[in-house]
Amino acid sequence: MSFAAIVGHRRLTTLLSRAIGRGTLPPTLLFAGPMGVGKWRVALATAQALNCLEPRRGVEEQLAVDACGRCRACDRIARGMHVDVIVVEPDEKASIKIDVVRDVLSRTAYRPFEGRRRVVLVREADALEPQSQNALLKSLEEPPPATVFIMTTAVPGALLPTVRSRSMTLRFGRLTAAE
Repeated sequence: MSFAAIVGHRRLTTLLSRAIGRGTLPPTLLFAGPMGVGKWRVALATAQALNCLEPRRGVEEQLAVDACGRCRACDRIARGMHVDVIVVEPDEKASIKIDVVRDVLSRTAYRPFEGRRRVVLVREADALEPQSQNALLKSLEEPPPATVFIMTTAVPGALLPTVRSRSMTLRFGRLTAAE
């Protein structure tokens, strides 16, 4: 999934692409917006753009850097098998426990193994229990080198204010009828 393949949200994908191209992407991002508008797809596209082995530069006039979508890294990220892209999702009880967060944080203590950057993707971050959010705080404030945290949520107010303050929030709007 490349930025060019994302439907809608051109302003946000352009912003992310340019930040990656300049090397100024914030280490902690919070993608907030209604359910089903493509926040997760943009998070995956960001992970691919950060770790693509053959990044495309300036293909579209708005996009500075984009993933090729065909290399080994892009394929592994799309299939959820890339060792440096860690996906955290709610369990069957719709919560993310502290043990899961501690396990992820222990894995981020090391340099990326296969890619350029380690990317931690937290789907439905509002499912993080308060203890889990508190465990994340130190890493969000001072992330390990070469690590990016991307959290998606439809309910940003459910996150602790301290977590929100340590994250750059990108607001996703609804898609138009044509999109």
